[in-house]
Order: sequence, then structure tokens, then C-alpha cells
Amino acid sequence: MRQGTQDPLGERPWWFDAVCYQIDVGAFADADDDGVGDLDGIRGRLGYLELLGVNVVVLAGIAGSDPASPALARLLAEAHENGLRVLLALDIDPGRTDPGSLLRPWLDHGVDGFHLAPRNDPEDAVAAVVADYPDRIVIGSGTGNWHLLFGLDLAVAGFSAEPVRKAITTVLDPPGPRPAWAMASRDTTRIRDHAALTPVRAMALVQLALPGAVCLRHGEELGLPGTERIRMPWEGLMRPFGFSAAQADWSSIPHDWVHFTVEAQLEDEDSTLSLYRHALEMRATHPAFVGDEVEWFGAPEDCFAFRRVGSSLICALNTSAEPVPLPPGEVLLSSRPLVAGELPPGTAAWLV
Repeated sequence: MRQGTQDPLGERPWWFDAVCYQIDVGAFADADDDGVGDLDGIRGRLGYLELLGVNVVVLAGIAGSDPASPALARLLAEAHENGLRVLLALDIDPGRTDPGSLLRPWLDHGVDGFHLAPRNDPEDAVAAVVADYPDRIVIGSGTGNWHLLFGLDLAVAGFSAEPVRKAITTVLDPPGPRPAWAMASRDTTRIRDHAALTPVRAMALVQLALPGAVCLRHGEELGLPGTERIRMPWEGLMRPFGFSAAQADWSSIPHDWVHFTVEAQLEDEDSTLSLYRHALEMRATHPAFVGDEVEWFGAPEDCFAFRRVGSSLICALNTSAEPVPLPPGEVLLSSRPLVAGELPPGTAAWLV
């Protein structure tokens, strides 16, 4: 079976519709209070990842670590016990380096695969190594025999209906690996700022309605402003908001992130975190989230609506300046409250 294609018997592998959550290990949670995030910090927050609704954790920033690390062994054991897969983010050049010497030690110690930096692998050297380990996967970019093809097409399309539609069509039309849709990566600045929170929420529903896997970057579900290194704000009123108990200079963390903490948003049903939680739960449990193609409906200018072929799920997006009528159907979820039954500007909705 070609990587990224459906099993002819109709059985979908675990990664087919995965929700991947990339963690910059040094910025997520600090268990030993030295001011730097660590693997035990992640292990202590696995309950949050389950609550959020992700099923794959991607560890970034530890490629130079020891694959036999006891901390990694503890994290893998507890994650697997709780149904979470663990991938490692790596930057390797298959044309210049023997992939086996880099990948096999990690695979031998239990990681479930890799998320590779953008590189071409025309000889499928990476796939040949991973094929020796059942049920392991590779998320890649560029040319290669990947299980999932990571893409920032939605992110670079901006917030305008026609470019977003073209980005979706471009990804879904050609045959190839199954897409892994992303709005941010560790190597790109998030398309986030306080004023842009409305389109962020709308684009989250578009992303999560599409066929394929999705890749989130830690903090994305909180609607955090754009920065390359997000120290995760967990709780409390003072910086660093539960990230660490170390006595350090935390002035680089904005004080107004007090409103973005996990604690604050879990208590707010209208928060961005609550929207992600509801959307991910529906994506995992609602029977309408099937079908590997989309079909497009007619829509007002600066709007679109698509349906997952083989299901009743419709995703509608309004990037215009005026409210527009919704397609027929029952509303499952919207990124903002409807206005007199219509879809407001800067809003997306799911219907069945």
C-alpha cells in the first residue's frame, strides 16, 4: 500500500485523521524548576493533552538528546498507556546523511515516528528505514514517500475566501500522501495577534473540517499572539503563569497573557480553548466527519461552503464585511455567535 493512501479493506490506520500537537520541549512545562521546559514537565501535563483532544504528541527541540534517556522512557510509557502516540521532530538531509544511523536509535527506544523538517527524499531512504518498524510513521514536506504531507497552505493563504479555497483545492486535487493541515510550525511565526483572533477561530474550524490529519503547535489552541517561542501559560496571575517555579527574569512573557492561560480559558465557555475542545471532540465523535474529498457550493462573494463527500458535514466561511445567510442545515458549531440566524463577518460554521 502506498504511504498516505487508504487501506483497500477500509481499515484506517491510527494516523489517518490524527490530531498532532507539536511541543517545543524547552517552552512547555518545567518540572525541575531550572527555568527550561523538560520531558517530565510534558509528562505531568498529559492530562491536559487528553482533555484538549489530541492523540499525537510531536517533541521538538530534543533531537540532540539521548534516545535512551530515562525521562523519555517515562514519557513514552505513560503516553502510550493513555493512548497517545509520540513523534520526534528532526531535521535530516537524506541526500547527505544515512537516515538509519539517526532514526533507528529513536525507533528502537519506542518513538512512534518522525516529523521531518522540509527536505526532499527522492530515494525514499527514510521510508525504507521506518518500514522496518511496524505502525511507525513519517510526517514530511517536499518530495518523499511520506505517510502524511505537512503543509502550511492554509496559513499562507491569508483570510480571504477565494485564496483559502484555492489552497484547499491545490492540496486535495493531486494524488499523493494524505495531508496534514497546519496553521503554524516551530520554524514560522504564528499568524496570530490580538486583533486577528476572530479569523484565527474561523480558520481553526476550516482546518478541522477538512479531510486528513491536522498539526497544531503548542499554545495555538489558546489563540496566543505570534512569537517563535511560546512559554506555555498554564495558570495564575503572575508571570510565568505556572510554566516554572524558577526565580528568573520572565519579563519577556507579556503580562496580559493572564487572560490567555489554560486555567482562565477552561473556565470560559466562549474562549478559544473551549472552541478547540468542542471542535476536536466533534471531529473525533460525530459521524459526519468522514469522506476524503470535498465538494463546493455556490456562496456569496468573499464566502465559501464545502461539504465532505459521503457525509452531511458542511463548513461555511464568511470573509466578507457583511453577515450572509447560512446553507441549509443544523448548526453544530460556529466560531462566533450567529447574528439573526446569519453568519457574521470573519466567522466559520459547521452544519449537518
